[in-house]
Amino acid sequence: KGQLLFTYFHFASDRELTLAMLSNKSICLAYETVEEADHTLPLLIPMSEVAGRMSIQEGARFLEKPQGGKGILLGGVPGVKPAKVLILGGGVVGSNAAQMAAGMGADVTITDINLARLRYLSETLPKNVKTLYASELRIRKELPDVDLVDKAPHLITKEMLSIMQPGTVLVDVAIDQGGCFETSHPTTHSAPTYIVDGIVHYAVANIPGAVPYTSTLALTNATLPYVIALANKGWKKACKENPALALGLNIVEGKIVYKAVADVFGLKYDPISL
Repeated sequence: KGQLLFTYFHFASDRELTLAMLSNKSICLAYETVEEADHTLPLLIPMSEVAGRMSIQEGARFLEKPQGGKGILLGGVPGVKPAKVLILGGGVVGSNAAQMAAGMGADVTITDINLARLRYLSETLPKNVKTLYASELRIRKELPDVDLVDKAPHLITKEMLSIMQPGTVLVDVAIDQGGCFETSHPTTHSAPTYIVDGIVHYAVANIPGAVPYTSTLALTNATLPYVIALANKGWKKACKENPALALGLNIVEGKIVYKAVADVFGLKYDPISL
């Protein structure tokens, strides 16, 4: 009772955890809901960066023939074309995936429905990254020739697998949030892939867990300023002085103070007064 816990909770996806933290009367400050005025999520960004870059590293590995892929080297070699990579979504994960794929020499296309974001990506990403406005028709036209597909908000249906070449690799970076592809289900680092209709699916729920050293340092870089404020000032004063940190409060001494968590379980919401 009264203990402050500052970590990832994702209460909305775990009723049992939510009820347990309500009953023990602790203070739960969630990394994932700390939110700056510009709506960025500073404590989710480091893991999104790791996941985006790792998705290409893993996708390249599973394009190898012994892993069930097409047997294509992502960057190609002189005289042999590189792999074609399609990245669906131009956010933090997608842009980091594009940087990694481009750096490995792939032929990269990144899609989004936000034209302003596509303009920004066109200006800032390497020149072997092309931008494409995301629509079902345009994605369908890309799929027959693509080797690696990364991310996507349910834009790839089971029916679309038939127009891809066998051994194409799909990497689902959002499987812990319900998944990107219709045929996705969570896998683990010990058994990361499965095949549906000849298409390799990689759907590890905690991609950054494969590189814990890098992930820990990246996360610590982001969390440490908040930790110092909490340690020096206590949670009440620190949250009063920093609205972004205050939004991280989810459960306080037996009460749900974050509306989305209360709503998903139909529980009482108690707005916090700082």
